[in-house]
Amino acid sequence: MILINEWLPNPAGADAAGEWVELFNGGQSPVSLNGWFLKNGNGKKVFLKNHSVDAGAYLVLKRNETKLTLRNNSETIFLYDNAGRLVDQSGFLGSAPDGKSFARRSFSEGGLGKNDFIFAEPTPGQVNKAVDNGNFLINNAYPAGQPLNNPVKYFDIAGLTIGLALLLAFFTIVLFKRNDYLSNLFFGRD
Repeated sequence: MILINEWLPNPAGADAAGEWVELFNGGQSPVSLNGWFLKNGNGKKVFLKNHSVDAGAYLVLKRNETKLTLRNNSETIFLYDNAGRLVDQSGFLGSAPDGKSFARRSFSEGGLGKNDFIFAEPTPGQVNKAVDNGNFLINNAYPAGQPLNNPVKYFDIAGLTIGLALLLAFFTIVLFKRNDYLSNLFFGRD
């Protein structure tokens, strides 16, 4: 099982020299990544040719090698297998802190699911550092595919329309009452 384990979207210093994505093989055998690809939030795909990951090992893919750019604000990356199926994804909302990687929390930490990520100290090619004090910079627990805001309902739109119409009518009446020419023109008042 290949997963996105950690990635650094906003390194301290130049992004081009410091960005990377780390994959982890949680399976029992090596996996060839020929035909697999990563995709960023802008839709750019990067194929992972001539790469494999041993069982229980990490693979760090640096930006200068992959040419995959990562946004510092509200970014998501996707991992697809050689059949084009989505295998894993990881994303955050807001701004990535300088020099912090977006890291998967260990499965053993409090029984959390595999999609729990936090910003932490970067550990490329190694086990992610656990944060035991609960002072996480971000704990991204948004369910995938769910809207973050409540959907707009018909009555919301109707109420907004009526409110705007009343406001426009009020300002029109005030404008006509204060301007004698418009008042005479539309109401025939002398």
